[in-house]
Amino acid sequence: MPPFIQTIKSRVVYSDPGNPWITLYFDDVAFRGGSPCRYNKIVEGRGEPGVAVLPISGQGVGLVRQFRYAIGKPVWEIPRGYGGPKDPMDEAMRELAEETGLRPERMIRLGVIHANSAILATQVELFAAECRPVPSMSPTDTKEVCELRWFAVDDALKAAENGELTDGFTLAALLRARLKGLI
Repeated sequence: MPPFIQTIKSRVVYSDPGNPWITLYFDDVAFRGGSPCRYNKIVEGRGEPGVAVLPISGQGVGLVRQFRYAIGKPVWEIPRGYGGPKDPMDEAMRELAEETGLRPERMIRLGVIHANSAILATQVELFAAECRPVPSMSPTDTKEVCELRWFAVDDALKAAENGELTDGFTLAALLRARLKGLI
């Protein structure tokens, strides 16, 4: 059976060497049977997978408060980033250290998610990081990270239920960690 959608032509409509964080494509496609259509696709970073890490300790789950320019407000979320072609676990540990100063005792893969599969071509691998809670943590990424705070698991889940936590990576990591019995 032929693929449901076949790409006829892919055009880069936005790419900036000074901004490696986003490339926008307009793709001409044909559905099975030949009907034409156009899809838009955004590739984040250089197209490499991203990582997101849920810190876990005896005190609960660690969330960082960051100001997110796109939505114009600070949010509580897990450390994340779009690394490079390196090993995702190494990238996850680097992001965790950069945003929290934490060094995990153990890393657990929680699986891959696609944050918005309708338009974003990027995938993100989720991890849980078992850590010792450290009283004073110093992130090296001070441009975005405002603070790190440990939340009791029940409080974090209640914040997710009430809509106080809105970051998709954080919500997915909490769910997957809960389903795996890690929290």
